[in-house]
Amino acid sequence: MSEKQNPEACENVVDLLENMEVDPLTKERIFKRVANKLETGTIQPENTKKDAITMLNKKWKTAAATAAAVIIIGGALSTTSYAQGMFDSILARFQVGNMKIVQTDKERPAPETNVPAQQDKAAEPGEIKLPEQPKLTVQEARAATGMNFPVPAWIADFEYSNTVIQAKTMVEVQYRQGEKTVNFLISKGGENGIETTDEVKTEVIAGKKVYFANGIVLWEDNGFTVELYAQEDFDTASLEKIIKSFAVGKPLTQEEIDKAKSTLDTSLNSEKSGPAPAPASN
Repeated sequence: MSEKQNPEACENVVDLLENMEVDPLTKERIFKRVANKLETGTIQPENTKKDAITMLNKKWKTAAATAAAVIIIGGALSTTSYAQGMFDSILARFQVGNMKIVQTDKERPAPETNVPAQQDKAAEPGEIKLPEQPKLTVQEARAATGMNFPVPAWIADFEYSNTVIQAKTMVEVQYRQGEKTVNFLISKGGENGIETTDEVKTEVIAGKKVYFANGIVLWEDNGFTVELYAQEDFDTASLEKIIKSFAVGKPLTQEEIDKAKSTLDTSLNSEKSGPAPAPASN
């Protein structure tokens, strides 16, 4: 290390650099940059914020910024080559309700995981029969989840098909027109995320800020995050009519809640108690 720097003053950096998967010269260069920024008080990234978008300054897309970011968040993320790639490739961040969208300049590999041999063998492709989804009306799904979530009253020529409860605070409302489908994933609370190498576009439609990412259209409505999945894109005029038609339902009664939960429990129990599989032939 440089004689002008005191390694003890940056012991966290030293520890992190010891485990970094880079050559010694790169480690030396990173240490010098981070130590200098710590001493001069310029370690804070120069982020610029506009509305719900946080654009990352390009000059901070360096290995030094990666190491600094790890220190700032208390070492919660180790400086592996994967972590470095994650920081270096981020171009912009967007927040849509409970959905975080990250735009990167390149596709990042998933972190390596150790899968036991038996588990890997069990994951070999085979015939899997998925359970049928319970048929619920929108109001039944609202009652079963206790969420008075909004739904559209107009979806062009598509007709309502089903509402599927995906989680305690997430439902999927499905519409169909022949073989074509349009699905809305509606959620509240929790944390979800999308990562894309494509440009994330935004547009104000029907008074709401609408995001376009990975072929998904997202916006907020009545405190819920709405994700629109369609096989064919809607034009702006149609999107405006869809967004304007979103509305919550009438207040739920306790009788509706009890009945919906009973219907859901009955449907789930009937699936679990289905016919046993036939024994394998010798």
